[in-house]
Amino acid sequence: MATIALNRSGLPNVGWKHFWETLTEADSAEAAELNSLSGLAGSVQVTGTFGGATVTLQSSNDGTNFATMKDPVGNDISMTSAGMSEFSTAARYIRPSATGGTAQDVDVTVIARGN
Repeated sequence: MATIALNRSGLPNVGWKHFWETLTEADSAEAAELNSLSGLAGSVQVTGTFGGATVTLQSSNDGTNFATMKDPVGNDISMTSAGMSEFSTAARYIRPSATGGTAQDVDVTVIARGN
């Protein structure tokens, strides 16, 4: 089991891009710490090979205990194929998580608006 490193970059006039590459069902993802208002408007996009796995977006206030995030209408942010979802959160940390399936290889991109 590997820990997938977070790649983070600033986007002028937009906010922050958080990117995890080659996440599999056997990996865990490094958490992104959101700063200031950056979690109030965001989106997550998942692409790649799912191999029957489910990818969720999770949040935490302590960086240890994570729960599945909800979209603006209250549905879990959970994908079994390539897709995109919007979110709003006041949580301190976010990360993707993959479970189940075999031979999964997905990339997860989160855009967090704000500073």
